[in-house]
Amino acid sequence: MAESVIDHDVKHFAPTADDDDDRLAQLGHVQELQRNYSLWSLGSLSLCLMGTWEALSTVIATALTTGGAPCLFFNLLMSVICTIAIACSLGEIASIFPTAGGQYHWVAALAPSSSRATASWLTGWINVGGQIVLTASAAFASGLQFQALIILNDDSYVPKRWQGLLFYWAILLYAAAMNIWGAKMLPTANLVSGVLHISGFLAILVTLGVMAPKNTASFVFTEVSNSSGWSNDGVSWLVGLLSSVYPLLGYDAACHLAEEMPNATRNVPMAMVGSVTVNGILGLGYCIMILFATGKLDVLLATPTGFPFMQIFLDATQSAAGATVMSLIITLIAAAATVAGVTSTSRTVWAFARDKAVPFDRYFAHVNPASHIPVRAVVLITILQMLLGFIYLGNSTAFNAILSMAILGLYTSYLIPIVYFMVYGRPRLAKHEFGFFKMPKALGLGLNILSCAWLVLCIVFSTFPTFMPVTAQNMNYSTVVMVGWVVLGGVYYVVRGRNKFEIPVVDREARGF
Repeated sequence: MAESVIDHDVKHFAPTADDDDDRLAQLGHVQELQRNYSLWSLGSLSLCLMGTWEALSTVIATALTTGGAPCLFFNLLMSVICTIAIACSLGEIASIFPTAGGQYHWVAALAPSSSRATASWLTGWINVGGQIVLTASAAFASGLQFQALIILNDDSYVPKRWQGLLFYWAILLYAAAMNIWGAKMLPTANLVSGVLHISGFLAILVTLGVMAPKNTASFVFTEVSNSSGWSNDGVSWLVGLLSSVYPLLGYDAACHLAEEMPNATRNVPMAMVGSVTVNGILGLGYCIMILFATGKLDVLLATPTGFPFMQIFLDATQSAAGATVMSLIITLIAAAATVAGVTSTSRTVWAFARDKAVPFDRYFAHVNPASHIPVRAVVLITILQMLLGFIYLGNSTAFNAILSMAILGLYTSYLIPIVYFMVYGRPRLAKHEFGFFKMPKALGLGLNILSCAWLVLCIVFSTFPTFMPVTAQNMNYSTVVMVGWVVLGGVYYVVRGRNKFEIPVVDREARGF
């Protein structure tokens, strides 16, 4: 690995453009993107990319199957608490190293020389894969929900898989167009989406509260049920973690926009922690309400739309038009999440190419001189995600298997830098080397440990099949997909990547590493 060593000390800078550029230069890069995002627009991007309460709508039936309503609520409560801990842990590192590369750059700056190259590259490769499938899952959800809205309003419509593919492609093309030709509008568009995210939550919460038939409090908080096929209720409960983890994915998007906002050392961690906290509160409130409004599980599973939350809205309003308006809010946020996901993933791919870590790195590291957008990276990930759609056309089980890698990939890319920071960074960094967002040593270490414990727990159980007995249709193939992705990248790394991979790091000897 070729390595650039930067000799400058990391300092606290005032929030000016020149100082942000200086800080980036200390980390080995020059400013190529424009800093157009404010804290509010970046926070809104993270809010909508996570789409916590919207995502909860899509997993409600699975959660009820694996442990009942209490399983979803208490798992979500644990997930919110632990995800805030993870966001704080990652935010503290992002405050020290605010670059678009995010996790892989942090690992390179923290790891000892013996593992620096491999650990950094592996982290980046896994993170790119996780982001690609997370964005694809948002586009897939949005596209199929648009198709389901037709079913909701037209009983004679028979959905075809190829039509769902076209909806999926349409969402991806919209996201790409917004990122290429609507780039200047994106900060404002994210703010508008953030307003819809919160106002839509309030509108649906009030509607369900007033109109929906209600379950009892014991159903929501105490009546545990297990129809997943797992003989052990505890295992079934833990498998249900997936339903509460997935709605809280994607907050690392803020760190990949670090080179596009002023005073990134302060604003990036604030956007990460703030978006998780706000979405966690909204998610818990929405979770309680929708569990009170949930009808019979067999009815939800049999809904012709394929989306149980649409059936809940229809049962509550007794109106296809009312259910359509309510469902459309969730669908539009999924589309906004796709746009945000393309933004975040393209910056990661671009940064990875900038450090010569991917094939054709010089081509994909290009930034359009007129728009200051890595257009080629946007086009690349859009094409890759569109190609994934052909797998859905041939086999929906295989397509869902690829999407299931999102939790495994992203959580692994969160775990690695936290471990390196806990072992090599926190004990050895001088006080002035930390960024704006610095936690007290004891609290920070405690949150690091909690984060690692939760990440490992979720990674392990994200590989378990949701239902038993296991069949070819319900098998959890996330491990197979993850191993395949790592092997694919590993072959490239061994053959060519390791000889040209460049990762700029600050002078390690000056910092006592």
